[in-house]
Amino acid sequence: MIKKRVFPENNYKAFWYNGKTIRAAIDPKKPITELQYPEFYDVKITGYCEGDCPWCYMNSSPFGNHYENAVEKINDYFGSMTENQRPFQVAIGGGEPTSHPDFIEILRTFKDLGIEPNYTTNGMWDDHAVFHYSKELCGGVAVSCHPHLVNHWSDAAERYVQNNIPLNFHIIISDKQSVDYFLNIYEWWKKDVDYFVLLPYTAQGRAEEKEIAWDYLVEKLPQNTNKIAYGAGFYPYLMQKDHNIKVSLYEPEIMSKFLDLKDMSLHPSSFDLQS
Repeated sequence: MIKKRVFPENNYKAFWYNGKTIRAAIDPKKPITELQYPEFYDVKITGYCEGDCPWCYMNSSPFGNHYENAVEKINDYFGSMTENQRPFQVAIGGGEPTSHPDFIEILRTFKDLGIEPNYTTNGMWDDHAVFHYSKELCGGVAVSCHPHLVNHWSDAAERYVQNNIPLNFHIIISDKQSVDYFLNIYEWWKKDVDYFVLLPYTAQGRAEEKEIAWDYLVEKLPQNTNKIAYGAGFYPYLMQKDHNIKVSLYEPEIMSKFLDLKDMSLHPSSFDLQS
């Protein structure tokens, strides 16, 4: 099924097919401006997570709460939009979204609204129904590859591959050791993973300030980078000219937003919760 969105006031048109978005300026001589109705949303549905990562930028924990009335909030928020205004896709997160008691219903709610649901997980769960409904309802899954949870995320990733569910990896980049960790994962998993999405370590939540080993990352990148993508926080680094990485002409935040269902607050991204 091909989906289409057009906003003349933003000089924007886009088509979505089979998980891919193709966008273009209506007037090629002018830029696309920030969309009031983004083509992609991150949607937080819970603050609960058993991973308890010391650097968690969302400050999720085993003491966090699942957000109540999530299905109703999703229907109210996205259901009030026209078909043209609704995003092509959402990425459901938290916390650990699969732990939410209404997780499957949340997937189906987005699907019924004509919005492709995806989600991010650390793999700390064991429920065959999640695999079944992920294959039925989701465009894909992103697995967070945290070093201290390697037994959990690697086991989940293998089962996603076995179930033919499109798979991405999320890997946090900070120091040189984190770059080496990513490269090791890349060599092991490059045949099975669609994209390795690199996210810069961000001082937010429980995470403290750290210097990003950007130059070392650029130096060590594999020759073929077709399967490597970069989170919105890396955009300022990508705008530097000391690399050969392909860069979008548009800042990620003009095409996407982060929605926290707890208080229905909207932010530029999950790494920028100050506004």
